[in-house]
Amino acid sequence: MNGSMHVMSTGPSVQDGTREATATGPVGPTADVARFWDRMLVFAASADEAEPAPITVPAELTPVLRLFESAGVGSPTGGCSAPSAGALYPYEHYAVVTGADGPAVYALDAVRRNCQLTRVGAPVAQAVEDAGLTVPAAGEALVLTVARPWLSMRKYGNRGYLYTQFDTAHLAVHLLCLATESCDRAELRTHLPDSGLASLLNLGATCRFLHSVLVLGARRPDAPQVEADTWSCVDGRKAGSGDKPSFWLEAECWRSVDAYRPRRRPTAGRPVRTRPLLPEVAAAPPTDLTTEAEPLTTLAARRRSAKDFAATPLARSALARTLAALRTPLATDLGHDTGLSATLVARRVTGCPPGSYPLHGAGPWADHRTTPPDDDELVRVCMGQYHLRHAAAVVLLHAPRAELVRSGPPGLDTVLLRAGALAHLLYLGAAEARIGVTAIGGFDAGRWRALAGIPAAHEVLYAVLLGNPGPAAVKLDRLHPAYAHNER
Repeated sequence: MNGSMHVMSTGPSVQDGTREATATGPVGPTADVARFWDRMLVFAASADEAEPAPITVPAELTPVLRLFESAGVGSPTGGCSAPSAGALYPYEHYAVVTGADGPAVYALDAVRRNCQLTRVGAPVAQAVEDAGLTVPAAGEALVLTVARPWLSMRKYGNRGYLYTQFDTAHLAVHLLCLATESCDRAELRTHLPDSGLASLLNLGATCRFLHSVLVLGARRPDAPQVEADTWSCVDGRKAGSGDKPSFWLEAECWRSVDAYRPRRRPTAGRPVRTRPLLPEVAAAPPTDLTTEAEPLTTLAARRRSAKDFAATPLARSALARTLAALRTPLATDLGHDTGLSATLVARRVTGCPPGSYPLHGAGPWADHRTTPPDDDELVRVCMGQYHLRHAAAVVLLHAPRAELVRSGPPGLDTVLLRAGALAHLLYLGAAEARIGVTAIGGFDAGRWRALAGIPAAHEVLYAVLLGNPGPAAVKLDRLHPAYAHNER
């Protein structure tokens, strides 16, 4: 699925899932060097190893492939067009559809336009039911988004887990928004037990976890016509490619994460309701993205992360239009009350005094207070990210620390998912208002809290910067150094 070579340390030998290279020689330093050398070995597949056999792309998978084609419009990489810290995209996808042989699971690679049959039949049906979901009928589907923290953590360390949650939330909401235009039903399920689908796909053993499931109804007759004829398909059940052990460094990283991962017992699924994720947002005009003249597919294709900002004031009307996106109703099983809040820090906005504005309540941007950071202080609080120095406004998403830890790991993951989802709506709102936007996770949370007048009991989770786009040609977070993390 991920195209990487799987090599795993196993004491005095190195194992790639099919063979071992055993260190020999006396005990002591010589044996240590031999073991270290063996850790560096990789092996090509042998001629007698099973290769996935090409098969015809099943017709029942076509609606899912069309969704991913729509999600890739505007992407510079060919994958889904969604923000990702460092352009690392720490997630993978599976689809559950029902064909002639019953329900089946396919691994999807949106970049290579390839799908691989991994499971089929009664075990799939049982796993879906154990997850509290319904086996898709003809024309319906389940799209599983699976997070792989290692892809972010190998660059950003422990904070890479935070970015994994944000990036995956961006992607999940991206798919949900597009699906609302093409399917008669689209809803995002996030509260799923550990058993069921995760066990079927052996996710824990491959250092991954199930993030969310997008439930897709039948494709609407008036849905945009999207072709998906460039996809190929293989039968990977005999090759067993989904069960290979992970590279030993990833396995070590996963052990550090797995101790804090949610442990959810099977429970009745939460009800899905269509409503804003952040209630009572004080932003004008009183509209949401689902009723705009421009379809979400158009906004998603135009969405870009700003490379820098121009040193010019931002029009209040454009900012208001962007913030109005926070009130977009989404069909999810997320609860109503999480304690998550949003605060606007206005620096250079026409017709808006500089200061901090809680985005809640009846009036638009009431209770102005504090002095916003100047350009130099903005760079300092954003960990030296100089391309942000001229941002006109910042939206800070924050929550009480007690709320983050109250329910253990599930509570933390839920709040992060909600913050990432709201940030994605701001991206779409900025695309609709035609202004620059970029979200960052590398910042001094304590200093932001003081600068914005946020309650001391809160943790700042995510920062979304807005302004007029600047002339820069390179997005600096795609460079190798994690320069916003004091890396030298």
